[in-house]
Amino acid sequence: MKKLSLKFLILFSIFTLFSNPSYVRDPAKIKDGTLISTNNNMTLYVFDKDSEGSGKSECNDQCAKNWPPFSLTEKEKSHGHGKFKVITRNDGTLQWTTKSGKPLYFYAKDEKLGDKLGDNLNNLWKVVK
Repeated sequence: MKKLSLKFLILFSIFTLFSNPSYVRDPAKIKDGTLISTNNNMTLYVFDKDSEGSGKSECNDQCAKNWPPFSLTEKEKSHGHGKFKVITRNDGTLQWTTKSGKPLYFYAKDEKLGDKLGDNLNNLWKVVK
C-alpha cells in the first residue's frame, strides 16, 4: 500500500507542476553561446529586414518556408514570458520575438542539433547570441 501511495504522490506532484500556469518554461535558452529553442534544441535566427518592435515579420510566403517562424500556441502566449515577446504574423499565426521585438526563426536546412548553416546567409540572417 505504501508503494502505491508513494507512486501516486510522485505522479500527482509531477502533474501539478506541469499543469500549474505559474510554472512557465522559457521557449528558448542560451546553449554554447547560441539561442536555441527549448522544444527542439535547434538554432534560432533573426532577419535583418525585420525591424525591432514593429510587431510584424518581413519573412512570409516562400521566405517562411526556408526560414520557419519560431511559432507558439495561444495557450503558450497566455503564460507570458519576460524574456520574449509575441507577434501575430500576416497569416494569423503567433511568433516568438526577442525581448526587443525582433522575430525569431529556424533555418530549414539546419538538420541536426548545433547546425548554424544559416548564419550570415546573404548577409541578412544572424544566429542569436
